[in-house]
Amino acid sequence: MSKINHVKRVSLLIALVVILMLPSVAEAKLACRSDPAVILSSGDILDIGATVSTLPWDVKEVHYELHIPEGISMVLAIHTPTWLTSQETFTVYADQAPNQYKVATIVTTFSGNASVTADSTLVSATNVKLGLHSVSGMENTVLWVAFQSTQ
Repeated sequence: MSKINHVKRVSLLIALVVILMLPSVAEAKLACRSDPAVILSSGDILDIGATVSTLPWDVKEVHYELHIPEGISMVLAIHTPTWLTSQETFTVYADQAPNQYKVATIVTTFSGNASVTADSTLVSATNVKLGLHSVSGMENTVLWVAFQSTQ
């Protein structure tokens, strides 16, 4: 067998294997993540996020509604640096009792059918996790995470 025929046969075999694998590759889950951090006037950090079952450029907006203890305010929101085409927006209400937190996450995509897992972690100024919670649902649904810090 000539070298050219051997190369053709190997190339054909590789192409056949790739074609047979395509259905399983197409079924693989695609996901992207919004992962902002919010620094609070108490020195604590709310590390919030949403894992969305779509590609990053399909995400239109991720909105976070933060309900934090009275007397505390948001000092700074650090957005996810790799989200170039999507918006992360925040609304903050200081309407909770001491050590009580609620985070509502609403995700909107262009395709309209993504599943979402929203999570919230409260980290103290000394880097101690004071609360970690998550909830799953679909986009365009308000996903509530409510927890009490361990402080």
